Amino acid sequence: MGVEQFSQMVRGSGGTLRTAATGVMETDNYAHGDAFDEDGSAYPYSINPAETIQELTITQAGDVDAEITTTGGDTFALRLHGGVGVWDKWEIDSVTFRDPRGTAAAVSGAWAGE
Repeated sequence: MGVEQFSQMVRGSGGTLRTAATGVMETDNYAHGDAFDEDGSAYPYSINPAETIQELTITQAGDVDAEITTTGGDTFALRLHGGVGVWDKWEIDSVTFRDPRGTAAAVSGAWAGE
C-alpha cells in the first residue's frame, strides 16, 4: 500500500517508511567511482574527481597520511599507518596521499560518488 505524497503515490516493497528528515535523502547507490593502486614510488598521489566522493575505501596502506578536503572546505590529515577502512561520513572533494615519514609504502583502494 502506498502513501499519497505530492499528488503521487509512493510505493515500497518492504513495509512502512517513516522519516522526519527534510531536504535530500541519500542512498548508497552512486553513479561514479574508480579504483587506485599506487606503488609508493612517487608521492603525493591525488584523487580529485569532478564528482563528490561519498565513500572512500582503503584496501592497502602503509604508514602514510590521507589529506582529506571536504566539499565544505575543511582539510585534515588522517594517518593510515597500515590501516584499512571504509569512510562514508564526509562529502569529499579531494584526497591526497602523502608520505611524510618517507616509508614509500603502497596505497590502494576505491571511491564511489555522485
